Amino acid sequence: MRALSHIISVLLLLLSSSDGTLASPTLNHELETRQSTPTIIRYCNPATSICYLEYSWGPSVPVFRVAIPDTASSGTQFDTLLQVIAPSTLGWVGFSWRGRMTLNPLTVVWPNGNTGVTVSSRWANARTQPTLYPQATYRILSASRNATHWTVETVCSGCSTWSDGALNPSGSQSFAWAVSRTAVPQPANTASSFSVHDNYGVFSGSMSLAKVPKAAFDAYVRGGR
Repeated sequence: MRALSHIISVLLLLLSSSDGTLASPTLNHELETRQSTPTIIRYCNPATSICYLEYSWGPSVPVFRVAIPDTASSGTQFDTLLQVIAPSTLGWVGFSWRGRMTLNPLTVVWPNGNTGVTVSSRWANARTQPTLYPQATYRILSASRNATHWTVETVCSGCSTWSDGALNPSGSQSFAWAVSRTAVPQPANTASSFSVHDNYGVFSGSMSLAKVPKAAFDAYVRGGR
């Protein structure tokens, strides 16, 4: 009965999210049980007036926020903004711009020192350790770390298109994430190896939630906070 109950709860979760978009869980439960169902909303920072597509799923999973300029068009290069708010228990966090591990830009971030965060651009051709991906470059706008969380916001140039695909700025877009409790062996090195993930998930959301007026977006990514 317990196993049947778990299967039913997973099926219900696959069929529902706060705005009707797909929010798929992993069946790996090495991390603690989540305390809520996934939520996908438009979040606007009152301090900066920058709005994001925000994904959250309880205290054990990072909050992910994505923003793009409202002039973005499919198949073209445009900067993308990614914010990650991760529990301090996590050693690294990965974000996929296509909704799967392979054949798309991967953003991998991890804490570095008392206040810093390292951002590494990666690519995976198979389900093996992702290699460096120089076609996407990052500039960190802000990073912080305290007793409960570490946070980074970074702008990516090269994450909107890749060899056989692109973000869809005018419709629904799939993303994926992966996390591990294990710290990376070389925190200051963007080429550091890292462990296999402990948990992962996939979600989709309307990119209309992520759009920011281009002038405001450009001013923000140029100057940060």
